[in-house]
Amino acid sequence: MLDGWNIAGNGTFYNGSPLTPTCNNPVAAPIGYWTGTPTGGLPFRCQMNGSLWLPEGATPESVGSKSDPRLWYPFAGKNFVLPPVNSLGIGNTPPTLTYGPGVQTIDLSVYKEFRVREGKVLMIKGESFNLLNRFNPNNPDMNQTLNFATGQNTNANFGTITGAVIQSRRIVLSARFRF
Repeated sequence: MLDGWNIAGNGTFYNGSPLTPTCNNPVAAPIGYWTGTPTGGLPFRCQMNGSLWLPEGATPESVGSKSDPRLWYPFAGKNFVLPPVNSLGIGNTPPTLTYGPGVQTIDLSVYKEFRVREGKVLMIKGESFNLLNRFNPNNPDMNQTLNFATGQNTNANFGTITGAVIQSRRIVLSARFRF
């Protein structure tokens, strides 16, 4: 009964992906403003006028967001505006300002094979995915939808995490009979 157990595991640990705010607009651009990608595929960048982060102690309510504080990054959206007319839509925001949340997960499998008869084997197996049940969030929403006339961001999810990269813990029990 104690012989022939097998254990296999896999751990995944990595840092988050690069993030930077993007700026777009929901209405037609004024005459003379960029309307396409004049640089052959280079993405439009926001004009950065201050820090990426809000002052310490800021809450979602303090900036008009209804996000859960545990799923919210305190980005200072007002510090990112549409680039000037003569910039061809390329602001001074660098391609990477910060990094998103990383991933940490452990998967584990345990199984035992029982010999029933000559050439016949019963395998009982238990598998767990995200064994420690750690929440692994997606990147926060980095897209600002700015109005040309007012400069206001109309994307209420800016800076909010809206999902998970890896599901919560899952456990699978199985039996297999080979003959």
